[in-house]
Amino acid sequence: MPVAALALGALMTACGGGGVSVTMPSPTPAPSPAPAPSPAPTPAPAPAPDPAPSPSFTLSVPANKAIVWQGEEATVTVNVERANGFAEAVQLAAQELPNGVSAGAVSVPAGAASAALRLQAVPTAPHSLPTTVTVKGTAGTLSATQPMTVTVRGKAGDVDTSFGGGIQVIPVGLTDDSVRGVAVQSDGKVLVTGFGVPTAASGTEFFLLRTLRDGGLDVSFGTGGKVFTGFNNGAASDEAQAVAVQPDGKILVAGTSDQGATGYDFAIARYNADGSLDASFGTGGRVVTAFGPQSDKAYAVLVQPDGKILVGGESVQTNTGGDFALARYNADGSLDASFGQGGKVLTPIGEFGAREAIYGLALHTVAGSTRIVAVGGEGDFHVVRYTASGQPDASFGTGGVVKTVFGGVIGAARSVVITADNKIAIAGHADHDMAVVRLLPDGALDASFGLTDFDLPGKRIVALSSTNWDEATALVQQEDGSLLIGGWVYSGNSSSGDTALVRLRANGSLDTSFGDHGVKRTAVAANGKNDQGRALVLQPDTRVPTVRVIQAGEVNGSDHDLVLMRHWL
Repeated sequence: MPVAALALGALMTACGGGGVSVTMPSPTPAPSPAPAPSPAPTPAPAPAPDPAPSPSFTLSVPANKAIVWQGEEATVTVNVERANGFAEAVQLAAQELPNGVSAGAVSVPAGAASAALRLQAVPTAPHSLPTTVTVKGTAGTLSATQPMTVTVRGKAGDVDTSFGGGIQVIPVGLTDDSVRGVAVQSDGKVLVTGFGVPTAASGTEFFLLRTLRDGGLDVSFGTGGKVFTGFNNGAASDEAQAVAVQPDGKILVAGTSDQGATGYDFAIARYNADGSLDASFGTGGRVVTAFGPQSDKAYAVLVQPDGKILVGGESVQTNTGGDFALARYNADGSLDASFGQGGKVLTPIGEFGAREAIYGLALHTVAGSTRIVAVGGEGDFHVVRYTASGQPDASFGTGGVVKTVFGGVIGAARSVVITADNKIAIAGHADHDMAVVRLLPDGALDASFGLTDFDLPGKRIVALSSTNWDEATALVQQEDGSLLIGGWVYSGNSSSGDTALVRLRANGSLDTSFGDHGVKRTAVAANGKNDQGRALVLQPDTRVPTVRVIQAGEVNGSDHDLVLMRHWL
């Protein structure tokens, strides 16, 4: 055995016995291998650039409701909004135009922002309702459209043939129909009231009918567009004289009912929007009011802003004869106890035995307070202004009364409006000629009105016939202050009338741009039979936009029927 091995063995034996210890060094670990390097990330591809926006354009028509007069031209501005560098010329055209209207070709030049599109109506172009027209622009393969409306209208005073064909004749009852009032709802539908005979077994009753905005009976109202209302089970005479629409859409009709023991009394009916009687008003929709044991007749109705209802007419009194009679009702039909004597006011004006009836009512604001103006006659124009509580207004006329305006004539005031400058305009007839009066707020005649060679300051006589009768029955005021007077005139030397419509400027002079030198006469009945205009109301129409006037009256055929027409203004 080698010597080195023997020595090592002896040494290990000694350690096992507790001898000298010898420590051997630990072996050095092998180093860890270095981690492999991560591969470099692959760069994302760059996004493709957005394609350049295509050139384009759109059209706009700021005044998108065009009106074209027969035989004339209207100009419509068409704007081009350019985008994305579009600068080319745009060709304009109008499509689906009303009959009788054409549009010349027009181009918006390159880079320009607008051009004028000219619409031309031939003189015989039919009146139209607002017609949707498409304005189209083209530029190469590009195009754009814009809708607008076009309406063909007639001259001022012309009968509007777009209203149910023009003149509408509507039989209401079995025999003669007497037309008295007209009103327009907020939706443009037309209400007409009067009285007639509904059945062979009845007397006269209130009638109320409704047409659509552009004519034709509204079959959703009442029965086929008509409603009859009696106050005595159809056994007596009931006569409607006036109609008004409340802000809530309910409809008031005022007139007279023969109540037997008390004679004729004020009578009011209120209807829902569908023509049914309003059960929340009076008794089953009806109210009857007596001023005394003799005749009381109502001719005018007005709804106050607070919902209270004014009804005016006449009452025959034992000591004074026929007097102005005015009643005010609460919204439920009960008399307003805060007004006059238990809701009623009687005002004697003339001598004993004279007939004095209220035919027109208006509200007048004086020094911030509401006043009530009542006009009528018979035997000249009479005007009374009342305070809100029903007392004669001492600041007006003499003790609240202006009477005998024309100095004593055959005549009466029939209608009243408050002008934009707070004056009082009144129309009626004096010695069977149309007559208009304008008063200052204190009741004095307005010297700036009616200054012609044949009139006195404040008064205007419009004799439509130099040899025969004509009378004004209605008055309305246009926004520019012009006055429209409706009524009738006898033709030649006959007692056959034509409907008549007159327009005065604000100063009382005839507006020669209207009708035939300020007058429009319309004969409806054939063979010289009678027509009479009875009532007027303005009909705004935002579709056009314009305001026209509705005239209601009677035409004599086999008997008297309702006639309704609309005039351009």
